[in-house]
Amino acid sequence: MALLLLGLIALGAVVYRLYLRVDALEREVRRLRDGNPVAEAVPTASPATPVPHVPMQAPAAPLSAPAAEPLPAARTMPPVAPGPAAPRQDFAKLFEQLVAGRLLIWIGGIALAVAGVFLVRYSLGLITPAIRMILAALFGAALIGAGEYARWRPGKIVDPRVAQSLVGAGVLVFYAAAYGSQVLYGLISAQTALGLMTVITIAALILSLRHGAATAVMGLAGGFATPLLVGNPSGTSVPLLTYLALLNLALFAIAARRGWPWLAVATVVLSFAWTAVLATMAPAHALPAGLFIVVLGVGASLLRVGEGRQLAVMRPAAIALIELALLVGRIDLGLPAWGLFALLSIACFFLAAREPAHRLLPALAVALALLLLFVKAIDLPDPLLPHIAAGITLLFAAGALPGVLRGPDRGISAAVASAGFAGPALILRLTHDDLLARPAWALLFVLLAIGPLLLAWSRRAVARDGAADRPSVVAVAAGALLLAVAALDLLPYDLVGSLWLLIGLAVALAAQRTQDRGLGWIAGIAAAAGLVWSGLRIFDLWMTVGMALAGDPALVTGLPPLGQGLLVLVPAAAILVAAWRLLAADSRIGRVPLIAGAIAAIAAAYLLYKHLFGLATHEDFVARGLAERTLLNLVLFAASWAICHRRMPHFGLSDAQRQRASLALTGLAAARLVWFDMLIHNPAVVDQAVGAMPLLNLILPAYLLGAAWLYRVRRAAPNGARSGLWLTLALASLLLGVMLLVRQAFQGTILTAPTIGEGESYAYSLAGLLLSIALIVGGIRLADKPVRIAGLALLALTIIKVFGLDAAALTGLLRILSLFGLGVGVIGIGMLYGRVLRAEAAPAGGSQT
Repeated sequence: MALLLLGLIALGAVVYRLYLRVDALEREVRRLRDGNPVAEAVPTASPATPVPHVPMQAPAAPLSAPAAEPLPAARTMPPVAPGPAAPRQDFAKLFEQLVAGRLLIWIGGIALAVAGVFLVRYSLGLITPAIRMILAALFGAALIGAGEYARWRPGKIVDPRVAQSLVGAGVLVFYAAAYGSQVLYGLISAQTALGLMTVITIAALILSLRHGAATAVMGLAGGFATPLLVGNPSGTSVPLLTYLALLNLALFAIAARRGWPWLAVATVVLSFAWTAVLATMAPAHALPAGLFIVVLGVGASLLRVGEGRQLAVMRPAAIALIELALLVGRIDLGLPAWGLFALLSIACFFLAAREPAHRLLPALAVALALLLLFVKAIDLPDPLLPHIAAGITLLFAAGALPGVLRGPDRGISAAVASAGFAGPALILRLTHDDLLARPAWALLFVLLAIGPLLLAWSRRAVARDGAADRPSVVAVAAGALLLAVAALDLLPYDLVGSLWLLIGLAVALAAQRTQDRGLGWIAGIAAAAGLVWSGLRIFDLWMTVGMALAGDPALVTGLPPLGQGLLVLVPAAAILVAAWRLLAADSRIGRVPLIAGAIAAIAAAYLLYKHLFGLATHEDFVARGLAERTLLNLVLFAASWAICHRRMPHFGLSDAQRQRASLALTGLAAARLVWFDMLIHNPAVVDQAVGAMPLLNLILPAYLLGAAWLYRVRRAAPNGARSGLWLTLALASLLLGVMLLVRQAFQGTILTAPTIGEGESYAYSLAGLLLSIALIVGGIRLADKPVRIAGLALLALTIIKVFGLDAAALTGLLRILSLFGLGVGVIGIGMLYGRVLRAEAAPAGGSQT
C-alpha cells in the first residue's frame, strides 16, 4: 500500500506538471494566433524559395516595398468566417492532444510501474522471494533500458514522454524491489536497503537530467520516502540527516541546473517535514536535527533557482526559526537548543543585511526569543535564565546595531535592538523579581535605557519636517519604558507619576527640538500615564469630591493623608506648569499641561484647606460646614479679582489668559455657591449653624457678599448674555440671603424649624418690600434697567403676598395699618418710577415735536 500511495503521489505530480505545460502551450498558441495572423501563410511560400538568395537580392529599397504590402493584407485578413470555426477545431485538437497524446502515455507508464509493484508481492509458490526480487529488479532495469532506447532513437519514437514514462516506471519498480526485499521478505538488512535506495535516488536524479521533470519527481518522492519506508535503526539521527543533506545537495544541484524552482521548494518543504518529526524525538535525534535546521534554513535562503520567487515567498529561515523555537521550548534540551537558536539568529542578521526580502527575520527571531524566555520563566525556575536573558540582550542589541547605523530599513533594526535592550530584563523583573533588590533592578534598567537613548541621540541630525523618524521613535519609546519601570523600583509610589511626567516633558522637549511628531505622541503617552498614576494614588480625593457633589458632606476622614496628597500633587503641578512654560505656551498643545497643572494645584490647595478645617464628623459639619464653604468661596472670588487686576503673581500669563483664569475661578465659586449653598446644603433645609447674632452672621458673607461679587462680575462682563447669567445668580443669592436673615432673626442659628410664625411671615413681606425698593432705587442710581425690573417684579410678588395672605390673616387696626402703609409705599414707588419712565421717554418726545 505504501508503494501504491507513492505511485499515486507521483502520478498526481506528473499530471499537474502536464497541466501547467498544456496551459502554457494554450497561451502561446493564442498569442501567436491573435498577434501575427500572417505567420501561418509564410511556411507555404518558404520551401519554394531558397533561404540564402533572399537577403542577397534585396538590398534596401525592396525591403520597404514588401513591408508595406502585408499591411492591407493583414487588414483584409480577419473576416467573420474563421472566427466561429477556430474554437471548435482548437478544443477538439487540444482534447485529442491531452488525452491521446499525453495522458495515455503516462497512464501506460503508471500501469507498468504498478505491474512491477504487484510482481514484487505476487506469489504462486513456484519461485522463491529472492528470485522474484531479482526478476522485479530486472524488470525495472528493462524499463529504464527501454526508456533510454526510446530517447536514443528519436526518429522511431517521436514523443519524448514515452522515454520519460518508461524511466519513471523503472525507477519506481527499483524502489519497490528494494523495499520488498527488506520489509516484506527480510532478504537484506535495513542498512543495505538504505544504501540501495540511496543509489536508486542518485540514479533517478541523474536520469532526470536526461529525461526531465517526471523522473525528478520520482527521485524526489522516492528519496524522501526511503527513510520512512526502511526506518532508522540507529540510536541517533546523524545517519538519516547525513542522507537528507546529500539528497538536498543533489536536488538543489539539479534544480539549479535545469532551472526548476518547484523542485527546490518541494525539497525544502519535505526536509522541514522530516526535521519537524525528528525535533519531537529524544535528544539524540532532536539536537542533530536542530543543527540540520540551521544549515537548511540558511542554505535554502541563499539558494537561487531560476527567478527564485518561490523560495523568497517560502522564507526558509523563518520556518527554521519556528522549528527551533519548538525545539527550545522543550524542557530536556537546555542550553544546546538555545545555542542553535542563537546561531540561526546571527545568520538572520546576515541574511537581512544581504537581501531586503529577509529584513523581517531579526524581528521574528527576537520576538520568538522573548516569547520563549517568558514561557521558560513562568514555567519552571531555571538558574540559567539570567544568563540566557543576558545572551538575548547582547545578541540582538549588538546584532541590530549595524542596521540602525547604516541599514536600509533602520526602523526594524531599531525595534530589534530596543526589544533586545528592554525585553529580557522586563520579563525577568515581571516573573522573578527576587533575583535582585529593588535598587539594583532600578540601576539595571537605567543602564539598559542608555543603549536605546544613545541610538536615538545618534539620529538627532536627521531632518524630520514634522514627520516621525521611526528608529528614533522606537528607541526613545524603549528608553522611556525602561526609565519608567526603574522609577517603580527607585522612588516611592507617590512620586512615580511625577517622574513619568518628567520623562514625558523631556521627550516633549526633544520632539519640539527635532520637529518629530512620533516623539510628541510618546511624550503624550508618558504624561497621560503619569497623570493616571498620580490620580490613582489619591483616588480617595476624587471619590470624596464625587460624593460631595452628590450631597454627602466632604469629611476629612474620606480624604487621603495630607502628606501623601501633597507629595503626589505638588510636584505634578510644578512639572506641568514647567511643561507649559517650556513648550509652546500660546499653542493649543500648551494649554493641556496648563489646565492639568491648574487642576493639580487646585486639588492640592483644596486638600490642604480641608485638612486645616478638619471636619471629621457630622457634628463638625453642622457646626462649621457653612463657615468652611463660605470662606472657600470668598477666597476664590478674591483670587479671581487679584489675577484679573495683577494683584498676585501671574506666572507669565498673557492678558487673555489672565481673563480666562479669573473667569474660571469666578465660575467655580459661583457654581459652589449655587450647588452647595443654595441647593443641596441650604441652611433652611439642612442643619447648619449660621450664627446666633442677627444680621452679623455667616449669611451676610455667604450670600449677600457673594451676590455683590457676582454683580461686580456682571458689570465687568463684555457679553450681554453672559452678564445676564451673572445678574440672575446675583439676584438669587441676594434674595435667598435676605430671606435667610429674616429666618435667622426668628429661628436662631439653626434654620430648619418646620413651622413659620405670623411675625416671621409678615417680616418676609416687609423684607421683600424693602428689598424691592432697594433694587428699584439701585437700578435707577446705577442706570441698570434689569435690576430695576427685577425690583419691580419682586414688588409685585410682595403685593400679591400682602393682599392674598397677610391682609387675610390680620384683623382690625392691624389690617388697616398694613394696607395703609403698603398703599403709601406703592404710591411713592409709582411716582418715582413714573419720573424715571418720563425721563427715558423725554428725548424721543422732544425729537418728535
